[in-house]
Amino acid sequence: GLLDSAGGRFHEKLRLHRLLATNAARSPRMNACETNNYMQNPTIDFDKETPLFFSPMGDPLYHLKESMIVRFAGRRGVVSTCNLNGGYREDLRYAFNNSCGRDPDVIAKRSVGMRGKTLTEHYAALAEELGLPLDKTTGMGTAALIENTATSSRQYHGVTVMAVATAGIDVNGGRAGEPAAYNEFTQTDLIKPGTINVFLFIDASLDAGTLTRALVTATEAKTAALQELMANSMYSEDLATGSGTDSLIAICNKESEIVLQNSGKHVLLGEMIGQSVKEAITEALSRQTKMTPTRQASIEWQTKRYGITREAIVSECLRLYPHLKKEVVEAGIGGIDRDNRLVAAVAAIAHLCDQNRWQIISDESMTCTAENILHTILSEEGISEEANRKDIVCGQDAPAYRQVLSLCLHTLARILHNRIIHSSL
Repeated sequence: GLLDSAGGRFHEKLRLHRLLATNAARSPRMNACETNNYMQNPTIDFDKETPLFFSPMGDPLYHLKESMIVRFAGRRGVVSTCNLNGGYREDLRYAFNNSCGRDPDVIAKRSVGMRGKTLTEHYAALAEELGLPLDKTTGMGTAALIENTATSSRQYHGVTVMAVATAGIDVNGGRAGEPAAYNEFTQTDLIKPGTINVFLFIDASLDAGTLTRALVTATEAKTAALQELMANSMYSEDLATGSGTDSLIAICNKESEIVLQNSGKHVLLGEMIGQSVKEAITEALSRQTKMTPTRQASIEWQTKRYGITREAIVSECLRLYPHLKKEVVEAGIGGIDRDNRLVAAVAAIAHLCDQNRWQIISDESMTCTAENILHTILSEEGISEEANRKDIVCGQDAPAYRQVLSLCLHTLARILHNRIIHSSL
């Protein structure tokens, strides 16, 4: 019912908008009154609301109805990835980032919070719920909470760049080119919540191409932030480059006397975009999911994508030593998972496996180097290498990197057992 009513309202609005536009063409007086009143006036009295902060161009940003709403204070050039009024526009007055993070159905994983049958209908319904005019608004959606928004700015030669980000990647991180998680042709399966959204404000006048190029620089900065946190893909054995639902809205000041025509990495504007976006996303990830360098200094977070997790190490330990009590083994896994020396060794092996899969490092070189690393940590733990090779579970036809990962998991389980035994003496 909700989808049908939202979609119906949206199409009715479009029908009326087209009708008004047609009538306005016949009667200029209608264009000046009815069209403006119907399509352009928000129902929110922003003069009674207190902005959270302002963009470098003086645009107020409000936190209302689980959304961050930007009200443009002047003429803006906007590039939006949204289905509603997306692409390059110079006639928009509002932009929003809406959170469904408190929706009970989203929390229970029964829904992704869609307000319509299509994404266009969804964003139109959100705009309507927020009281914003459909033809002057664009937006983004996320499961991250708006109060976890982070900002970062850079300024040079009178030009200020500000990035405003919400971010979450733990459940929906992915890498470009992976097998799709959703089939838009058959509309099967739910897209998992988890999104990185960015408002990018540039207090200078940019043409359409330069502003669009800023999205490329900002996207590279996002991927750099994820790379430096070793963010895992949830869909493959790779590192994440983003999520499948990320959005970006870049906004420039068309009233500025400063005109810039390049936003790539080689120019100062590109540097400011890259630094502000990376910093804002890094802080937003910390606020939303506590994803920090400290949290990522963990065997699980380094190699979850490869199946080496706390649970996997515990299971392997219990398989090798069935006489141990599960609660005893689980009590000891934290010390293994957070041992920075072991984290360094496992991270090095994981990167060897990465480069082997990318056909940079040969099977022989990867295996030899990984075995040397494991031999070193075994020696430090007082465990014989011969004993370590017993009972390793890995298919004979498994790729070489998979055999290395099995050896690594086996080694960690033996180290866990060794420490449990020593702690009980």
